[in-house]
Amino acid sequence: MRLLGKILLAVLLLVAVSVGGAVWWAWTPDLSQAEAQTRFARGPGDFVEASGLRFHVRQEGPEAAPVVVMIHGNAAMLQSWDGWAADLSKDHRVIRYDLSGHGLTGPDPTGSYGPERDALHLKDLLDTLKIGKATLIGSSLGGQIAWHFAAANPDRVEKLVLVSPGGFPLPGIGFGQKVELPAALKLMPYSLKRDAVRAMIGPLYGDPTRFSDQMLDTYYQSWLSPGVRKARLLRASAYMIQDPTETLRTIQAPTLLVWGEKDWLVPFTTTPAKFQAAMPNTRLVSFPGLGHMPQEEDPATTIVKVREFLMQ
Repeated sequence: MRLLGKILLAVLLLVAVSVGGAVWWAWTPDLSQAEAQTRFARGPGDFVEASGLRFHVRQEGPEAAPVVVMIHGNAAMLQSWDGWAADLSKDHRVIRYDLSGHGLTGPDPTGSYGPERDALHLKDLLDTLKIGKATLIGSSLGGQIAWHFAAANPDRVEKLVLVSPGGFPLPGIGFGQKVELPAALKLMPYSLKRDAVRAMIGPLYGDPTRFSDQMLDTYYQSWLSPGVRKARLLRASAYMIQDPTETLRTIQAPTLLVWGEKDWLVPFTTTPAKFQAAMPNTRLVSFPGLGHMPQEEDPATTIVKVREFLMQ
């Protein structure tokens, strides 16, 4: 019996060491704040205090030009707009920022997330920057934040550009339902590999081969910014869709809907028609072969229609 006990103990120790080694191998710590800022910030001027947060903000273009504010989607970061910002900043004052729980802005200290709260953050940020009126460009969650802001602050919105905006049911998520997070996703704050990021983001492109290694690295490093992975889970678990129809009907700002025709997350086959039925002053442009984030996948083609709309 003593021999059996020693053998059992040895086996348990071996299992413990093996499991511990596997956990150590998979462990992916956050970047330090200094490392993240070196990777993504241009300097202290990139940070603006508002709503109790230190927003990572990038401002480009002539200061006296018409203002365009770009709001990225869930899991993305302000670099999602690089292509469009490079074009529009020639003759617009372009402002883009990391949402709370994303990039260098980092977690909301209250632990509270949602599009309505994000719209309040946006108002405080614009007040701090002394911007009275702007055109809002939002992608996915960012589009949902933009139309929430427009409904609450109609006098502060010149135009809206909504890229595959959120607000109506998504695959597997109906009105009044919360997201059920897969068990594997809950491990993301502790372990994250580049291939996992590619597997999550690549399929959102109409052609996943367009998700470049450079963009993959930007997403990966952004997700490793301090506290971002835990914040992402809090935001996802809090997300709930309520019927937006009555709110959308109040928005009078001229609105351009931009969609990739291969978008399955916010389905092109059904969702644009719902926005057009609810919003009184909208038109739609769509792009064959592109997916959920056309501004990333093909910025050169898609910005042409956006620019035409802004110049009208």
